[in-house]
Amino acid sequence: MQGKTVVVTGASSGLGEAAVRRLHAAGAQVIPVGRSAEKTAAVAAELGAEPLTADFSELTEVRRLAKVLLDRCPRIDVLVSNAGCIMAKHTVTKDGFEETFQVNALAPYLLMNLLTERLRDSGGRVVVTSSQTIEGRRQLDPKNVNGKAKYEPYEAYADSKLALALLTREYARRHPEIQVADFHPGVFVGGLARGLWRERLLTNSPLRGTVERFVGTPDKGVDTLLHLAGTDTPLHGEYYKDGRRTDPGATAEDAVVAGQLWDICAHGTGLPL
Repeated sequence: MQGKTVVVTGASSGLGEAAVRRLHAAGAQVIPVGRSAEKTAAVAAELGAEPLTADFSELTEVRRLAKVLLDRCPRIDVLVSNAGCIMAKHTVTKDGFEETFQVNALAPYLLMNLLTERLRDSGGRVVVTSSQTIEGRRQLDPKNVNGKAKYEPYEAYADSKLALALLTREYARRHPEIQVADFHPGVFVGGLARGLWRERLLTNSPLRGTVERFVGTPDKGVDTLLHLAGTDTPLHGEYYKDGRRTDPGATAEDAVVAGQLWDICAHGTGLPL
């Protein structure tokens, strides 16, 4: 990773925070991006890096982030798409989308597309933080991305991650010149939850270290992330889990649904089909 420019979203906590430290130690020029200016600045200060902030619940901020990155970075070797959230209640953004879907799927889709030309010119790649919730028989209705009639936080999260998996594979199909892969980072105490009191309590608990001995830390996920960021193995939309290529299931690889979802996201963000 020596000398490579790596953009990491969701860098202010959890997997993203651990990843920027490891990438920096491996010699990469890391650009940490986070929602919290204070937390992201603290992480960046350790690395001597300049932090960027963007709230993915506002698409104007994603566009602003892309412009800043394009202005500052002559090349982008790796985009680590890691930003994500779980919302306690059904919330609609000012852009008109359910917030979990927008933050976890639509905003990453927009950022990837806005940076495509720079990634292509750099011989770059996209590494996407996914979830094992995409595996199995879960179905996604691309015409109902704003959530089911009865909102349930973890169902919304799983749906958003499946949407992201489908968009990631469609991106790989449309841009074979760019290396693309996603991965399950493992289970650990992180900072995804917004407004879920149990998760907030666990994250800030003095017992966190004890809990982490049972559920793990982000380190294993970072191992996979670093492998995908630097491997010479061609990446064309594969899914990795526990450091190995894994079958995500037919639903996550449904090209028809992925194409439909892509068109809906293009319409929602104003990008060309």
